Amino acid sequence: MIRAALRRLARAPAFPAAAVAMLALGIGLTVAMVCTINGVLLRGLPVTDGDRLMAIIADNPAQHIGRAQLSVAEAEQLAAGTDGFESIGYFQWTGINVMEGGHAREIPAQLVSPGYFSTLGVIPQLGRLPSDAEIRSGLPLAVLSHEEWQRAFGGDPNVIGRRLDTLGHAPVEIVGIMPPSIGTITGNAGLWTALLPAELPQDSNRRLDLRILQAIGRLRPDVTMMQADAALAAQLSALNEAHGRTEDPGWRLHPRSLLDLLVGSARGALWGALALACMVLLIACANVAILLDARQVARRRELAVMQAIGASPARLRGQLLVELSLLGGFALLLGLALGYAGIALLRDLAEGSVPRVDGIVMEWPVFAVAALLGLAAPLCALLGDSMRLSSEPADAVRSGGKGMIGSARPQRLLPAVAMALSTSCLVAAFGFGVGLWRLQQVEPGFRTDSVHALTLFRESLGTDSGAQGPTAWMGFADAMLQRLAALPGATGVALTTAAPLSQIGGARAELQTPGRDAAPVQAAVRRVSPGYNALLGIPLLAGRDFNSDDRSGSEPVVVINRTLAQRLFGDVSPINRTIDLPLGRSGRTSCRVVGVVEDIRNDGLRASPAPEVLVPFAQAPRVAMTFLLRTTAGLNGVDAAMTQALWSIDPRQSVTLQFSLDERIADELRPARFFARVVGAFALAALLLAILGVYAVASLQQHRRIGEFGLRLAMGATPRRLAALILRDSLLISCLGIGAGLALALSGLHLVAPMHIVGNLALPGVFVMGFGAMLCAAVAAAAVPAWRAMRVSPAEALRND
Repeated sequence: MIRAALRRLARAPAFPAAAVAMLALGIGLTVAMVCTINGVLLRGLPVTDGDRLMAIIADNPAQHIGRAQLSVAEAEQLAAGTDGFESIGYFQWTGINVMEGGHAREIPAQLVSPGYFSTLGVIPQLGRLPSDAEIRSGLPLAVLSHEEWQRAFGGDPNVIGRRLDTLGHAPVEIVGIMPPSIGTITGNAGLWTALLPAELPQDSNRRLDLRILQAIGRLRPDVTMMQADAALAAQLSALNEAHGRTEDPGWRLHPRSLLDLLVGSARGALWGALALACMVLLIACANVAILLDARQVARRRELAVMQAIGASPARLRGQLLVELSLLGGFALLLGLALGYAGIALLRDLAEGSVPRVDGIVMEWPVFAVAALLGLAAPLCALLGDSMRLSSEPADAVRSGGKGMIGSARPQRLLPAVAMALSTSCLVAAFGFGVGLWRLQQVEPGFRTDSVHALTLFRESLGTDSGAQGPTAWMGFADAMLQRLAALPGATGVALTTAAPLSQIGGARAELQTPGRDAAPVQAAVRRVSPGYNALLGIPLLAGRDFNSDDRSGSEPVVVINRTLAQRLFGDVSPINRTIDLPLGRSGRTSCRVVGVVEDIRNDGLRASPAPEVLVPFAQAPRVAMTFLLRTTAGLNGVDAAMTQALWSIDPRQSVTLQFSLDERIADELRPARFFARVVGAFALAALLLAILGVYAVASLQQHRRIGEFGLRLAMGATPRRLAALILRDSLLISCLGIGAGLALALSGLHLVAPMHIVGNLALPGVFVMGFGAMLCAAVAAAAVPAWRAMRVSPAEALRND
């Protein structure tokens, strides 16, 4: 039976080739997205009971702060014991310097509290993890990441117990190696060691206000998120009461699933992409049903003869089911190959745009899904009239088999379904495309062209002279600025503690305005050198910018942005007003506002400008330094030249990060660009399949109505009238599908709107473009059958009828 089915399919190879190709495309896209969903969203974290691992975040709705780190006092209060949590640990990001090849190299590190490793629930690949008692005692023990172990020690299993010499810190003993999968949670951390209490602020106000720590907690099995949220609120209330805070500062603490936090806004977009892939598969099934119906029409005489000589309807239906099963098998094999290729392509495209891309692999559950699709998808072809046979074979033979196929109504509705699904895909693609375009038009508020950044932390350095402190930091900064200014092609240099669009080196603080009853305002604090605003092209709105006279010992001054000026002073000029800032290790410093600058989008292109205060670096030097260098356009080797300039001053100083501001903007656009490409590709596939479906139905109707057309022509109808009939029927069905598709797209886009990848997708213009494109596609698909109808000869049509 299988061999006979193969022979029947081979007699007309166009049908099986088209059916297998369309089904394979739908299966391949769906398999690739199922693998992506499984690897990114469904696979648990690589720790014990990862679903109970929470990140504890702070927010302040009153000050429009959606996500912040914890203060030292908050973290210590929670770690001491919080209802609903088995344990809570906290950590601080830093860098540990080691010598390598005659120069310093920085290892991204996490300084961890007691309870961190037990909360994380990770099992080391090699060795052990420091105990809470060892961390509390501050023993110099370290755990390396798998990547750092491979890089520094070549994967030597005897590394346990060896000493790692560091610059500016005591040597540490390596006691364990983390598994490679833990990077999903810990990012690029290469080393873990104890967080010493002496390294944290001691002043009570700074311990309450300075937010420099991140915390993780492990929920008890019987505790809900709402209960955990209430427990955190109680702890925060007790903390404020213990420190005599009578007014609510507005801060709240919330547990967030660490997996949800890692996936972020990609969750909604990925589920939406899977829905589009399934739509493509459904469109392919509808098209196969149309092709199968057309094939049955072409075989009408053959099937009529087989029935007339004794073949039972059950046998004929069995033959059709075998053919469909073969088509499904071939489509499954080709679809798996396309899915495997699609996975590799998706992983390349998703790098830097979607988290956990290493988990996007084809596993046995995916094979099960693919097998189910391969078996079920061809059976959807039975939605047409292909299984209906004539009850009077003799009449069918005499009429040429016309009675073999029943009513064409179900088959004619299939293009409407395909057009509806295709319209939804196309509107989504237009939505993502327009959203990406709008995001690209957002002005960051500063110039990014030919600006290169080098970030370092001077405190981690053990210099030959041992000189540390503000004076040494300022001397190093001045020397570095002079070296950079002398580089060939340099047109401007500046210094800041944190570059635009970078969180490294950034800090937030509560500002107070003497003589005002207003609550303190949280603002980003950046220390900058004179010329910082000019280098980045940030307009000065009022007052003056910093100059060389704003140094240590002079009157403390600040420049604030427009948002902060409005928040603190409203319509009153802020120039010469005073604000109090926690600049030192103890107490606050009263600073005079000397200037106001335009807002810039330091928190990303999708975020509104936040309050920000600029402080002269020379008046309050910090270990965090980011040097900005503007060069002539097209200059190569800038990063290497900046690094050599640094090492010419001190080869023991490491580089934390190097990048260009153009790269930062590209990073901001990368997720939106990835999803726009994926959704666009799916929409293109859906559109092409829908066009094929409309074309196939229009052609089938034109073929079926040849006799009718001949009669109409004989009675005086014009060829244009016949073409109009084909176009009218096709457009009627297409418009029905387009209307349904627009409604489906509207509801779908509202569902994925909260993902914030490209902002609001449900724009009126998006639906207008989708309607226009689909209408044009429908006209183009029906144009060829309509043209054929115009060329029908009356005599030939009546003879064939």
